[in-house]
Amino acid sequence: MDGPALSGWERRLLEEIESDLRQDTRLDRKLSTMGAKPPNRVLRALHAAGRRISAGVLLTVLVMTSICLSIGMRTPTTAVLVALGVVWSASVAASVAATELLRRRRGAGRAEPDGPAGEERRERRPWDRPERRPWDRPEA
Repeated sequence: MDGPALSGWERRLLEEIESDLRQDTRLDRKLSTMGAKPPNRVLRALHAAGRRISAGVLLTVLVMTSICLSIGMRTPTTAVLVALGVVWSASVAASVAATELLRRRRGAGRAEPDGPAGEERRERRPWDRPERRPWDRPEA
């Protein structure tokens, strides 16, 4: 505790308040069980999926699901449902593949440190840097 210590009178007053509060069994039970709640497995799984699935993939899944459901409800024949399943799975697979490709390309563009000195593994090539145009430079 920072600051000066409590005087004897203040300590007795504090002990009196604490004893009064301990007599309240409901409050004592609430305070003794207060703390971190047990982890929710569903929320943990959703957070993990949210880190893994991008917003573009999720949007593609939602849009394609609504389109396929609306078409499938109008004409519920076997051939149409099979075709819609193929189209839906192909569009979702394409969006996942595009997301992974962009993620890898973005990760490859970053320089990775080689060791404790922080040297970069690959050399800087002229085409890696964005071109500086006259209008990009601030006025002096």
